[in-house]
Amino acid sequence: MKTRSNAYWDKRSLQRMAEYHRSADSTVRTINRAYDQSVADINEEIEKIFRTFGANGQLDPAEAKRILNQRIPNPLLKLAKKIYPGIRDKKTRRWLLTRMNAPAYRARITRLEALRESVRIQSKVIADVELTTSNAFYMKTIREAYFRTMFDIQRGLGVGFEFATIPNRVIETILKNPWSGKHFSSRIWGNTDELADQLSKTITSGFESGIGMRKMIHDLMEVTATGKFAASRLIRTETTFMANMAEMESYAEAEIDEYLFMATLDRVTSEICQEQDRKIYRVKDAKPGVNMPPMHPFCRSTTRAYFGPETIQNIQRRSRNPVTGKNELVPANMNYPDWLEKYAA
Repeated sequence: MKTRSNAYWDKRSLQRMAEYHRSADSTVRTINRAYDQSVADINEEIEKIFRTFGANGQLDPAEAKRILNQRIPNPLLKLAKKIYPGIRDKKTRRWLLTRMNAPAYRARITRLEALRESVRIQSKVIADVELTTSNAFYMKTIREAYFRTMFDIQRGLGVGFEFATIPNRVIETILKNPWSGKHFSSRIWGNTDELADQLSKTITSGFESGIGMRKMIHDLMEVTATGKFAASRLIRTETTFMANMAEMESYAEAEIDEYLFMATLDRVTSEICQEQDRKIYRVKDAKPGVNMPPMHPFCRSTTRAYFGPETIQNIQRRSRNPVTGKNELVPANMNYPDWLEKYAA
């Protein structure tokens, strides 16, 4: 059995990772829309205060203080009940349900307290979208990376063999792995808590300083942009992790013992990935952030199978048809859907 040139393996491994990150674009756009909708709802509340109590988008700081300290019937129970049916994440549903059942939600509160709590609720709406959307995308990425890697291995070697589908328990293990110290769900909650804090501070300081409606809304949009960036960074980094972990499962299933670290070499490649590029490691010793991507936030590096003589012999043995005694061939022009139907059904 003759393997293809190194250029083939290098090209395919880098193409796969690029494809996973292109697929992440849709997830990022969905989450960005959630940020935009939530800040639009907050802006609407801000504008209502300026229209009711201000003039030409301005409100005197002393008057703003008086208005914000006025006690009003709590509007948040109505808001929470409206939002609750659309929440899908279990933790977020429990959080909101606790809020709805709290005695404070039935008491009169100040207008400023209502604004701050509304911001907190909107931040968790964002968290819900981010959690459910990214989790579904990661599951899809893990499965796709597992099969795509196996396809490239078989097409590159020119032989096919039966293999086990990646078990659901393995997918769950990958999803639950807090490889960077915190699970991605914890980072989402932390990021949206920070977003809520920054939005609340911007609103409070805006009214206190008398900057006006237009400037306050502009500042809120800037805070939201920072939140979007944090969400995108998390998704891109976790995509690299999920894909590489799935590829490790493919190597193990194909009885490939070693892999080659592959950095995406361009003007923005980090020094740490440049130093790791083309180093060889054992699959069983793979550890993200140490010898397997991601090595840092926004990491785009990946891996490819490294074929030693024993690996070639094992794969050749596995590809032999027990009836005919001949190797099962995978033509170089065989497409992915046809291969998937034959070997991964």
